[in-house]
Amino acid sequence: MAREHDSEDRALADRLVNYADALVALSVVGVSGLGIAVADPDTRESVAVAADWVIASNFGLGALFTGVVMLLRSWEMDLRSSSPTSVKTARYSRYLHAARLVVLWVSVAQAVSLMLVLR
Repeated sequence: MAREHDSEDRALADRLVNYADALVALSVVGVSGLGIAVADPDTRESVAVAADWVIASNFGLGALFTGVVMLLRSWEMDLRSSSPTSVKTARYSRYLHAARLVVLWVSVAQAVSLMLVLR
């Protein structure tokens, strides 16, 4: 019975990792779409008019996504706490979590940079 419970915990923890990865991917895709909009001469001016709003919303979304990714991480760690992991696995898991946050904020910085160039 305990094994089945551990298996369910691991499956949900893995799903939480996938959700965190999906949020980071959503941020990167959003910045890619913004880059395409800025590159197109027909939409560049309309995007430039809203540059201040785009900058503010990107910081807001970055903060929101960071909070959700950190919350998902804490839930993941709670679910994994019942089964022992190696030191190497725990270290790599921390590195991956940090990498998610770095990629998220690099995409926010890219979006802000695009908008500052247009201003």
